Amino acid sequence: MSTSSLETSGEKKSAGRASSRRTKGWIAVAAAVVVVAGGAMAIAASQSGDSQRSGTVVTDAGAVAERTTIAVGGSSSCAMTTTNPAGARCWGSNFYGQAGNGVTGGNLTSAVNVGVMQRVSAIVAGESHTCALGDSGPRVFCWGLNTSGQVGNTTFINQASPQSVMIEPNNGFLTAKAITAGSAHTCALAGTDLAYCWGNNGSGRLGNGVITNSSRGVPVKDPGNSTQALPRVRAISAGGTQTCAISGDAGAAGQVFCWGTGYAAVGTNTGIAAKAVSVGNAHTCVVLADSSVKCWGDNTYGQLGNGTKISALYSAPVAATGITNAVDVVAGKYHTCALLSDQTIKCWGDYSSGQTGQTPGENQYGQLVGSQTTPVVLAGISAVTAISSSSSSLHTCAIGSVSNAVGMKCWGGNASYQIYWSAIPYYTTPNSVLY
Repeated sequence: MSTSSLETSGEKKSAGRASSRRTKGWIAVAAAVVVVAGGAMAIAASQSGDSQRSGTVVTDAGAVAERTTIAVGGSSSCAMTTTNPAGARCWGSNFYGQAGNGVTGGNLTSAVNVGVMQRVSAIVAGESHTCALGDSGPRVFCWGLNTSGQVGNTTFINQASPQSVMIEPNNGFLTAKAITAGSAHTCALAGTDLAYCWGNNGSGRLGNGVITNSSRGVPVKDPGNSTQALPRVRAISAGGTQTCAISGDAGAAGQVFCWGTGYAAVGTNTGIAAKAVSVGNAHTCVVLADSSVKCWGDNTYGQLGNGTKISALYSAPVAATGITNAVDVVAGKYHTCALLSDQTIKCWGDYSSGQTGQTPGENQYGQLVGSQTTPVVLAGISAVTAISSSSSSLHTCAIGSVSNAVGMKCWGGNASYQIYWSAIPYYTTPNSVLY
């Protein structure tokens, strides 16, 4: 049974900020395609059994990096281009230069080219910063808000153009095969299967055993031996105030380690074996070996998906009701969505901005509210091959088919034009993205 409610008080979010904006003209859309090693399309699972995905949640099957083609930030979105070599374009909020086009300020009502980099192979977005893999290596580049060092260029100055990320101890360039952006910190998976993080280190979310912010990448420590790095990292996800990773052999579910709020600063083995992980603002979800989904943490809006609004302890994951065939899961700010093996999507949690595909109501203060405590099918999209959200996001994007047109489709909050350049404050059905 699906459980949904429209709260009458207490929620603060409103999607009505965009009501005064002018509608922009329609521009032709360039369809994005999820590409993985060998040129295969990522549809369900790789032959090794690890899900191939796109978005803030990062997975690696132990061989080569995935092509993360779409990025969902706090109030912005980005996508790799289909040019050869591939570039990147961003739109939506650019107050801190997170569009990467060399300027700052305002909301972008049309997509702009990200500068500096060439041969982009992945892109992700945090609350107000963006990162990508590009050039040879590939190297890690970041740009946007940098007050916590989340850009990783050894400064704490905001950057409107891509900057090379440096790492300890010798300030060398960081090369990586996968990246993930949290609200104010960033992590990357190096070719050595070791993880590096940088930026805000409140509660120890960088995993290096201290709580001091870092403007360059620091190695994530092994909780079993803090003198060495966490080995055999296969997946990593940076969230609001914590980070989680999967460590283990390729082609099999691995142990989930988490650090930051609710965990030790050098990580804790959660005792959970999973093949995918995603950290939201204050909740975490995993795809287990049997393709079910379990979540834990904050459940104020039903984002754990178990039919209640009772928050679960970090050590007590609960099953998302009715999910038995998940390929991937993404945790947004207060909502969660899962990509299923039949190439459909189910979502749950907060829908004050239409994040679950449902229309919100209003409380007595005129605020848009709504929460869905069990997974519901997202209507209007099929043949989905990838899904993306982030820990600061009120919107989600996917690669799929809408009205027989395949490309990047987004739904949820649109207050900064992060979905479409119109005055519509939110979308409850996937909308074709124009870039």
